[in-house]
Amino acid sequence: MAAQREARTAKNRTPRGGVDGVDDAKRLRVVVARLEEETMLWQEFLRAHRTIIEKMADQMMRDHNLPLEWFDVLIHLADLPDGRLRQRALRDRLLLSESGVSRLLLRMEQAGFIARNTAGEDKRGMEITLTDKGRAAVIDATESHVEMVSTLFTRRLTRTDLNALGRVLPKLTAESEDFATPLNGA
Repeated sequence: MAAQREARTAKNRTPRGGVDGVDDAKRLRVVVARLEEETMLWQEFLRAHRTIIEKMADQMMRDHNLPLEWFDVLIHLADLPDGRLRQRALRDRLLLSESGVSRLLLRMEQAGFIARNTAGEDKRGMEITLTDKGRAAVIDATESHVEMVSTLFTRRLTRTDLNALGRVLPKLTAESEDFATPLNGA
Protein backbone atom coordinates (compact mmCIF):
# COMPACT_ATOMS: atom_id res chain seq x y z
CA MET A 1 0.00 0.00 0.00
CA ALA A 2 2.81 2.41 0.86
CA ALA A 3 4.58 1.47 -2.37
CA GLN A 4 1.46 2.34 -4.36
CA ARG A 5 1.23 5.75 -2.67
CA GLU A 6 4.92 6.42 -3.35
CA ALA A 7 4.53 5.47 -7.03
CA ARG A 8 1.54 7.82 -7.41
CA THR A 9 3.40 10.64 -5.69
CA ALA A 10 6.43 10.12 -7.94
CA LYS A 11 4.22 10.48 -11.04
CA ASN A 12 3.40 14.05 -9.98
CA ARG A 13 7.04 15.06 -9.58
CA THR A 14 8.44 16.79 -12.62
CA PRO A 15 11.48 19.02 -12.79
CA ARG A 16 10.81 22.54 -11.54
CA GLY A 17 11.75 25.62 -13.36
CA GLY A 18 10.90 26.79 -16.79
CA VAL A 19 10.12 30.25 -17.98
CA ASP A 20 7.65 32.35 -15.99
CA GLY A 21 6.23 29.38 -14.12
CA VAL A 22 5.03 27.59 -17.29
CA ASP A 23 6.22 24.23 -15.98
CA ASP A 24 4.55 24.90 -12.62
CA ALA A 25 1.28 25.80 -14.35
CA LYS A 26 1.46 22.57 -16.36
CA ARG A 27 2.24 20.55 -13.20
CA LEU A 28 -0.66 22.24 -11.42
CA ARG A 29 -3.08 21.26 -14.21
CA VAL A 30 -1.82 17.66 -14.05
CA VAL A 31 -2.18 17.53 -10.27
CA VAL A 32 -5.69 19.04 -10.32
CA ALA A 33 -6.81 16.67 -13.11
CA ARG A 34 -5.46 13.70 -11.15
CA LEU A 35 -7.16 14.91 -7.98
CA GLU A 36 -10.49 15.26 -9.77
CA GLU A 37 -10.13 11.84 -11.41
CA GLU A 38 -8.97 9.88 -8.39
CA THR A 39 -11.12 11.56 -5.72
CA MET A 40 -14.34 12.07 -7.66
CA LEU A 41 -16.33 9.66 -5.47
CA TRP A 42 -14.78 11.10 -2.31
CA GLN A 43 -15.72 14.65 -3.37
CA GLU A 44 -19.27 13.51 -4.14
CA PHE A 45 -19.46 11.86 -0.71
CA LEU A 46 -18.37 15.12 0.95
CA ARG A 47 -20.88 17.15 -1.10
CA ALA A 48 -23.70 14.77 -0.14
CA HIS A 49 -22.69 14.88 3.53
CA ARG A 50 -22.48 18.67 3.58
CA THR A 51 -25.82 19.08 1.80
CA ILE A 52 -27.65 16.68 4.09
CA ILE A 53 -26.10 18.10 7.28
CA GLU A 54 -26.90 21.68 6.26
CA LYS A 55 -30.53 20.81 5.56
CA MET A 56 -30.83 18.87 8.83
CA ALA A 57 -29.22 21.70 10.80
CA ASP A 58 -31.57 24.25 9.20
CA GLN A 59 -34.60 22.09 9.98
CA MET A 60 -33.53 21.44 13.59
CA MET A 61 -32.98 25.15 14.21
CA ARG A 62 -36.16 26.23 12.41
CA ASP A 63 -38.47 23.65 14.00
CA HIS A 64 -36.91 23.28 17.46
CA ASN A 65 -34.54 26.24 17.91
CA LEU A 66 -31.86 23.65 18.63
CA PRO A 67 -28.44 23.47 16.94
CA LEU A 68 -27.87 20.06 15.35
CA GLU A 69 -24.64 19.65 17.35
CA TRP A 70 -26.65 20.09 20.56
CA PHE A 71 -29.16 17.48 19.43
CA ASP A 72 -26.24 15.10 18.79
CA VAL A 73 -24.95 15.61 22.35
CA LEU A 74 -28.43 15.16 23.81
CA ILE A 75 -28.98 11.92 21.85
CA HIS A 76 -25.67 10.50 23.10
CA LEU A 77 -26.68 11.25 26.67
CA ALA A 78 -30.27 10.05 26.20
CA ASP A 79 -28.91 6.74 24.90
CA LEU A 80 -27.48 5.95 28.35
CA PRO A 81 -29.68 4.54 31.12
CA ASP A 82 -28.77 7.28 33.61
CA GLY A 83 -28.31 10.04 31.00
CA ARG A 84 -24.77 10.77 32.10
CA LEU A 85 -21.32 10.37 30.61
CA ARG A 86 -17.81 11.59 31.31
CA GLN A 87 -16.79 14.52 29.15
CA ARG A 88 -13.85 12.61 27.65
CA ALA A 89 -16.08 9.71 26.56
CA LEU A 90 -18.57 12.17 25.09
CA ARG A 91 -15.77 13.94 23.24
CA ASP A 92 -14.70 10.63 21.70
CA ARG A 93 -18.26 9.93 20.56
CA LEU A 94 -18.57 13.39 19.01
CA LEU A 95 -15.14 13.41 17.39
CA LEU A 96 -14.43 16.98 18.46
CA SER A 97 -11.37 18.47 20.10
CA GLU A 98 -11.32 18.87 23.88
CA SER A 99 -11.64 22.64 23.60
CA GLY A 100 -14.44 22.35 21.02
CA VAL A 101 -16.41 20.04 23.28
CA SER A 102 -15.79 22.25 26.31
CA ARG A 103 -17.14 25.34 24.55
CA LEU A 104 -20.13 23.42 23.18
CA LEU A 105 -20.97 21.95 26.59
CA LEU A 106 -20.58 25.31 28.32
CA ARG A 107 -23.19 26.86 25.98
CA MET A 108 -25.50 23.88 26.46
CA GLU A 109 -25.14 24.11 30.24
CA GLN A 110 -25.89 27.84 30.18
CA ALA A 111 -29.04 27.08 28.16
CA GLY A 112 -30.09 24.44 30.73
CA PHE A 113 -29.92 21.33 28.48
CA ILE A 114 -27.13 19.61 30.43
CA ALA A 115 -25.41 19.82 33.79
CA ARG A 116 -21.65 19.54 34.26
CA ASN A 117 -20.18 18.31 37.52
CA THR A 118 -16.90 16.89 38.70
CA ALA A 119 -16.87 13.16 38.14
CA GLY A 120 -17.33 11.40 41.47
CA GLU A 121 -14.16 10.96 43.45
CA ASP A 122 -11.96 11.82 40.48
CA LYS A 123 -12.13 15.60 40.71
CA ARG A 124 -10.11 15.99 37.48
CA GLY A 125 -12.83 14.68 35.18
CA MET A 126 -16.17 16.21 34.30
CA GLU A 127 -19.43 14.32 34.12
CA ILE A 128 -22.15 15.51 31.77
CA THR A 129 -25.77 14.84 32.71
CA LEU A 130 -28.93 15.26 30.67
CA THR A 131 -31.34 17.67 32.39
CA ASP A 132 -35.14 17.61 32.23
CA LYS A 133 -34.99 20.41 29.65
CA GLY A 134 -32.52 18.40 27.57
CA ARG A 135 -34.67 15.28 27.84
CA ALA A 136 -37.73 17.25 26.69
CA ALA A 137 -35.76 18.71 23.75
CA VAL A 138 -34.75 15.22 22.58
CA ILE A 139 -38.33 13.98 22.85
CA ASP A 140 -39.69 17.01 20.97
CA ALA A 141 -37.08 16.95 18.18
CA THR A 142 -36.67 13.24 17.50
CA GLU A 143 -39.77 12.67 15.37
CA SER A 144 -38.97 15.46 12.92
CA HIS A 145 -35.29 14.46 12.90
CA VAL A 146 -36.15 10.88 11.97
CA GLU A 147 -38.48 12.17 9.25
CA MET A 148 -35.74 14.43 7.90
CA VAL A 149 -33.24 11.54 7.82
CA SER A 150 -35.80 9.52 5.91
CA THR A 151 -36.53 12.36 3.47
CA LEU A 152 -32.91 13.26 2.79
CA PHE A 153 -31.35 9.81 2.98
CA THR A 154 -33.28 6.59 3.46
CA ARG A 155 -36.14 7.16 0.99
CA ARG A 156 -33.73 8.21 -1.73
CA LEU A 157 -31.98 4.85 -1.69
CA THR A 158 -33.13 1.46 -2.89
CA ARG A 159 -32.98 -1.59 -0.64
CA THR A 160 -29.89 -2.65 -2.65
CA ASP A 161 -28.27 0.76 -2.01
CA LEU A 162 -28.99 0.51 1.71
CA ASN A 163 -27.59 -3.03 1.89
CA ALA A 164 -24.46 -1.94 0.03
CA LEU A 165 -23.95 1.02 2.38
CA GLY A 166 -24.45 -1.32 5.32
CA ARG A 167 -21.51 -3.37 4.03
CA VAL A 168 -19.33 -0.44 2.93
CA LEU A 169 -19.57 2.05 5.80
CA PRO A 170 -18.10 -0.26 8.46
CA LYS A 171 -15.07 -0.72 6.19
CA LEU A 172 -14.49 3.03 6.24
CA THR A 173 -14.44 3.17 10.03
CA ALA A 174 -12.50 -0.07 10.60
CA GLU A 175 -8.95 0.12 11.94
CA SER A 176 -7.42 -2.16 9.30
CA GLU A 177 -6.58 -0.93 5.81
CA ASP A 178 -6.58 -4.44 4.35
CA PHE A 179 -9.72 -4.42 2.25
CA ALA A 180 -10.00 -5.93 -1.19
CA THR A 181 -11.16 -3.33 -3.69
CA PRO A 182 -10.77 -2.94 -7.43
CA LEU A 183 -8.84 0.31 -6.87
CA ASN A 184 -6.11 -1.06 -4.62
CA GLY A 185 -5.80 -4.33 -6.53
CA ALA A 186 -6.29 -6.54 -3.50
